[in-house]
Amino acid sequence: MGCDNSASKENVPKETKKNLPSKWKIIFVLGEPGGGKNTQCDLIEEKYQIIHFSCGDLLRDAVKENVPEAEEINQYMKEGKIVPAEVTCGLQKKFMIKNGGNYKFYLCDGFPRNEENLKGFQKTFGDEIEICGVLYIKCDEEVCIERIKARAEGSNEKRIDDNIETIKKRFKVMREETLPNLENFKKFTNVWMIDANKTVREVFQQIDDVLKNVLEVRKTPLEKK
Repeated sequence: MGCDNSASKENVPKETKKNLPSKWKIIFVLGEPGGGKNTQCDLIEEKYQIIHFSCGDLLRDAVKENVPEAEEINQYMKEGKIVPAEVTCGLQKKFMIKNGGNYKFYLCDGFPRNEENLKGFQKTFGDEIEICGVLYIKCDEEVCIERIKARAEGSNEKRIDDNIETIKKRFKVMREETLPNLENFKKFTNVWMIDANKTVREVFQQIDDVLKNVLEVRKTPLEKK
């Protein structure tokens, strides 16, 4: 079971190509809000020394830093809507160039959430990237809501999208846009459905069972720039 780059057909401009490694490899992690994506990504990062980034965190950081698109990003997130692909992909590319060094394997959490996201990603990165698969962390809505409530109670910093009204909208987006988009992925790469209603360790065991065929355990810690 290996990586597949057949989804990335579009050319990248020369000025962009010079900033990219010869070939990036990526695994996407998707799932319902509160399903435990970030927790599982931390465990994957710890075991496999893969570079993990959350698209939600990139967007929230962009708002805090007051980038030119900050107001637009903030409004989309408040409404539980999907931020346009060109904005999110631009932030991804900056992060990967800054943090990647000579290491080329990335774990992308919370993206792409619909077909427009996927097409935007392919346009941004072209044939310089291999999509190795999608982990879908599937969790019941009731379980997710309880986890989000617990997360909010245990945090000193309230997330803009951690309220019941926004969460309900995000679940609707997942049902109507993200899940159907998995069919596009199945045409060219692996899609692994993970039952996240279990304990953290039980969920990670499911993930580890599939990723051990794709990733290798690094013996030394990954140094980030």
